[in-house]
Amino acid sequence: MKIAPLAFVAAASLMALSAAQAQTTPPAANPKLYAEIGYVATDLKVTAGPDSLKASPGLVSGIFGYQPHPNFAVEGFLGFGAGKDKVQLNGAAVPVEVKLGTMVGVFARPSVALGETVELFGRIGWMHTELKTSAPGLSVTEKDSSVAYGIGANFNLSRTSYLQASWTSFYKKDDTKIEGFGLAYGLRF
Repeated sequence: MKIAPLAFVAAASLMALSAAQAQTTPPAANPKLYAEIGYVATDLKVTAGPDSLKASPGLVSGIFGYQPHPNFAVEGFLGFGAGKDKVQLNGAAVPVEVKLGTMVGVFARPSVALGETVELFGRIGWMHTELKTSAPGLSVTEKDSSVAYGIGANFNLSRTSYLQASWTSFYKKDDTKIEGFGLAYGLRF
């Protein structure tokens, strides 16, 4: 989980650059495009009868969105694994590590503004997920797709920048689910 502090430093740097740009460039009249970069602390859970497997690999996420209406947007999602995590089988560590690979998805995103500083939103769409599992002498990569959904809030820093907190279910199929809480920095342009 060493990538988390790096993601927060990158977000803080982007905020500082955005604030400097906001002072020199007038904001767009009604920005319809936006981009976000963030970090998601995920939880992977697999249950098979009485057995339970858990891991918490990290994810760096990027979103590019188009907002044709103030209460609706369409988003493209791209995520990359940010470190491996040891697997816990029924609460005991086992010599297996899990890492998220490339994740690609699309979302429909309805939203509602609560004044000028806070916006609540939901996401529903489709996600293609890659999961890499490794053990001594063995490596397996699995790929599958699933419905994905989530909720969150944007907190406006200016007319063109915001911080975001969200929860997303990236994958849920059979006895496997991947979900997580994320923090992101966004720019409207």
